[in-house]
Amino acid sequence: MQKHVVDYGGEAVGAVVPENGRLRFIAVKYSVWSLDGTVYPSLSAARIAVGEIMAQGQQRASAMPLASFWVPQPGDAGESHFLWNASSAIREAAGDQPTAA
Repeated sequence: MQKHVVDYGGEAVGAVVPENGRLRFIAVKYSVWSLDGTVYPSLSAARIAVGEIMAQGQQRASAMPLASFWVPQPGDAGESHFLWNASSAIREAAGDQPTAA
């Protein structure tokens, strides 16, 4: 047994790695996260499970209305209310300097 990439529709969604004569699925896409850590007897069994999960997701997505997004209006909280974000590790790693409150 060896490790294999598991794809769906031409896109890698996970991998299987050998473990005690079986294959453990490792998810790399959120859409199949529920399968992460599942052990399968074969690569084809893992692919079938991925196909079932992805088909359920496509059915669910087609039944959902389009997302709506919040659009700031006059009087809504301004950027100064969110300064906790200004000192995040991500901004510092990008070279941004935190702003003073």
